[in-house]
Amino acid sequence: MQGSTSLAVSMRTALRSSPWFVIALALHGVVIATLSVIYVAQHRVAPVEVPTKLTFRPPAEEMPLFKDPEPLPPAERQPVPPDVGELLPEDQFVTDLDFAVPDEPQDLHKTVGDVDALPGPPGDSTGSTNYGVGETGQVGLAVSPFGGRRVGFPPRGEGRRPEGPPVATESAVRDGLTWLIRHQNEDGSWSAATLGDHCSLGHPCAGEQADFSVQYDAGLSALALLAFLGHGFDSTSRIVLVDEAMGQRHVLGDVVGRGLRWLMSEQGPDGSFFNYPGSLYNEAIGALAFSEAYGLSHNAEIKECAEKSVRYLLAAQKSNPTGSGRWGWRYTPGGDSVADTSVTGWAVMALKSAQMSGLSVPAEAWEGALSFTQWVTGADGLVGYLDPAGAGSKVTGRGDQFDYHVGTMSALAMLVRTFTQHDVLDPFLEQGARRLVQDLPARGDDGLGVDYYYWYYGTLALNQFDGPESPRADRGRYWKPWNEAMMAALLGLQDHEPARDICSRGGWLAPDRWSHSGGPIYSTALNVLTLEVYYRYPNAFGGKVEAAAPPVPEAKAASIVPR
Repeated sequence: MQGSTSLAVSMRTALRSSPWFVIALALHGVVIATLSVIYVAQHRVAPVEVPTKLTFRPPAEEMPLFKDPEPLPPAERQPVPPDVGELLPEDQFVTDLDFAVPDEPQDLHKTVGDVDALPGPPGDSTGSTNYGVGETGQVGLAVSPFGGRRVGFPPRGEGRRPEGPPVATESAVRDGLTWLIRHQNEDGSWSAATLGDHCSLGHPCAGEQADFSVQYDAGLSALALLAFLGHGFDSTSRIVLVDEAMGQRHVLGDVVGRGLRWLMSEQGPDGSFFNYPGSLYNEAIGALAFSEAYGLSHNAEIKECAEKSVRYLLAAQKSNPTGSGRWGWRYTPGGDSVADTSVTGWAVMALKSAQMSGLSVPAEAWEGALSFTQWVTGADGLVGYLDPAGAGSKVTGRGDQFDYHVGTMSALAMLVRTFTQHDVLDPFLEQGARRLVQDLPARGDDGLGVDYYYWYYGTLALNQFDGPESPRADRGRYWKPWNEAMMAALLGLQDHEPARDICSRGGWLAPDRWSHSGGPIYSTALNVLTLEVYYRYPNAFGGKVEAAAPPVPEAKAASIVPR
């Protein structure tokens, strides 16, 4: 008490002897301090929420470890712009649309383009944020090597835009993408195992005997994403697609964004989709999707996923059995040097898209893929699945009741050679083209001629070698008959259900030789990609060539037969 009394006396003495401005300053300080306490108590600033980093579950089983590949040389193609893209947060895929949606109810079952259907933005005369509305639809969504070469979405009808794809195929692509949207899971994935959950009651898109698993969900989801990416749609796309069958409206950036988020969440630290072990198809198609998504968006987060996928794919490449260099790919990484033409084809496609997006791919990866492809090549444009002795032999599987098309491996080999050596004068390409046009796409009277996989790779290979942008002096000789047959077969097999509120419209429900694991999701996504061939990849060859073709170079490992 004595100390407190002395302190109070001292303070009073100091106040009486202090100048007036010191007293005023002290009183203001007390008032400000008191008000500050009150303000902070009543107006606490909410903590800033930092986006949670993706976390990954530990793998169910230990995966083989691979050393990082050697430093990568610069990309052959010009680099893409800096990473300026934006991957919208998971709960904010859809923001303000580019135009006002009318308040009054509308019948969205009506054909897109009808005078009383959803209008485009005011003053729009050459395009629209509505998929399919306007003179040519949306044009030039992104500066990118993917999807930017298309002419837009023409209205339904017949004909062909100048230098563009046939109008009928664009309508088929639109309907195929709509079917994929209807059958996307809420978490963003696509799964053959959950396909029926999205089907109309009494109208399933797959038969009751279908036996699908989740083993290929990563690859299927990536394949479905590629169908959207192949047309230039990324996670920021504002284009609205009107589903006339179900009377619904979808923002394509929402669809792609949810799919990418799911695929990113399934990727492990080493770049693999370890929840779906046992198949490099998942890894290769996933790397392909990430690479094309980055090529469209220039988004740093997607770039990181693409780089991890590519590194894993490079590390999974087999070693050449000669002991020097690289080789092809097989179902699983590591182990012996046995590779197969099918997985190798997907891996090369992924590396090609990665390179086009500005990511570096080492020269030895291309050389290894080419060496394997040359070695597995037999005579007369035929190619083996595992070795040259099997060139022209049937690749057996669960779909053996379907016809086997011996040109399947030839088409894959053509594409590998095209993307690795860029030599339009390679005699094998002409041999392979002749082989393909001897077996044009056709359903067949019994439906057993259907092979979407063969048609996809045959279309890609011939479009590069002999399509409209080929430097060949007599281009079109092989491409024209193939393209006409391909369009007739695919458009005839697509579901055209006219009734409302039936989910099947736009899908490819008829099975083929290889759809036993992926079902209609696999078939629809793959066929949309086939119909996007007109603008998906620029031609890999140089200027016009009229010189005679040189002899086929001897394969580097021609005397080695891996076991």
